[in-house]
Amino acid sequence: MKRYIILVSVLCFLLGAFSVSGNAQLVFVDSAQTVVCKDSIFWVDVRVDSMVKLIHSYQCLMYIDTSKVYLDSVIRGTILNGHSFDFGWEYNHHLYPDSLIFGASIFGAGDFVNGPGQLARIWLSTKREGDTPVAFGRCVLLDTSSQSEPMDITTEDGQIIVLGPGYPIGDANNDDVVDLGDILYLISYLYKGGPEPLPLWIVGDVNCDILVDLGDLRVNGKNVLVFCC
Repeated sequence: MKRYIILVSVLCFLLGAFSVSGNAQLVFVDSAQTVVCKDSIFWVDVRVDSMVKLIHSYQCLMYIDTSKVYLDSVIRGTILNGHSFDFGWEYNHHLYPDSLIFGASIFGAGDFVNGPGQLARIWLSTKREGDTPVAFGRCVLLDTSSQSEPMDITTEDGQIIVLGPGYPIGDANNDDVVDLGDILYLISYLYKGGPEPLPLWIVGDVNCDILVDLGDLRVNGKNVLVFCC
């Protein structure tokens, strides 16, 4: 009986923890990985999920490696449409290296917005090949009921991958040949838990749709080498 009680207690604790984490209020970069070619202009979005309610103001600090990309501008998110607000952003590498600060505040004391929605769109252009995180240093959201205590939120970072010109796609096992071995390598990766394509997962994206899936096996079956950039 004691073992049964202990087991039930543990299960209840785990279920409670799962429930809390499953209902977390989330601020996140829209794409976990944004893959772009060199010499291109693109954007990444910062969003909130449907659990985030009563937002009156927010400020986010993010880190972006500006040796790989240029930071062009930040524009306010569509979640603020229909409200009078103040929005601003600053690239401040003196305070924190490679740091971006942006935020907004709604003017009306009783006005607020609910998620899901877009907090901001960050416009960037590529500088050189490589990858850089789009990582939250902090993100503070305040609601209408308490202008001094921030909301309890969770953040999820993203990553930017800049491909060079003529980046070879299809050579999943990185042996400089596109053949049956690459098909078997992708099958192992997709269905057997094998390692991802080398040197980056993007070389397995043979049909250039920013996914590595069954569609790439079909295209790869033609033994063609594709250049997405």
